Amino acid sequence: MNGLTPFASYNLVIGIVVALELLYFLSLELSVTAYRRIVLLTVGGLVLAVIGGPVAELVAPSLVHWVHGTAALLVVFGLYDPVANDVRTTEWARALLSEPSRIREPAEWMTPMDDEILATFHGTGLVLTPAIVAFNTGFSRKEVNRRLIELESHGLVEKVERGKYGLTRRGERYLQGQLRTSPAADDKAGVPR
Repeated sequence: MNGLTPFASYNLVIGIVVALELLYFLSLELSVTAYRRIVLLTVGGLVLAVIGGPVAELVAPSLVHWVHGTAALLVVFGLYDPVANDVRTTEWARALLSEPSRIREPAEWMTPMDDEILATFHGTGLVLTPAIVAFNTGFSRKEVNRRLIELESHGLVEKVERGKYGLTRRGERYLQGQLRTSPAADDKAGVPR
């Protein structure tokens, strides 16, 4: 060990900070990581890369490439399932967005029930009746019907035919956190309030 060069100490400090951030992320999402090994596998690979690389550079420089290669494999196997030849997008979406409403900006007129109603439509492409939405959300049909009318007036769902609703592109964008639903944004989009 030749001592710490400024570059090596910088790498080590940055690695420790990033590793602490990743571990903090894991501590916030314990319920997710408890049953999702892919998250642990990926985060383990990231921690190995950001801490193991600088430490290996200090202790055994000839092993740096082995450490980085192992870390890269852990990350790849956390993000990709070689058996099914599939990227684990569904698992990661569930893991990272266990509470997707965190990334959304609901308008003042919206209620927490609106997020659950819209989530029922999300990703299905289905046309649903208020009764089906009520059954899947646990709210009364009367409450769901009232909220669907409000969501329709703001362009998040559309009435496909009598008593049947579907998610609009605007509703899809809201669920993905790509749409601000503030009254000013509604006015600009030409959606009545």
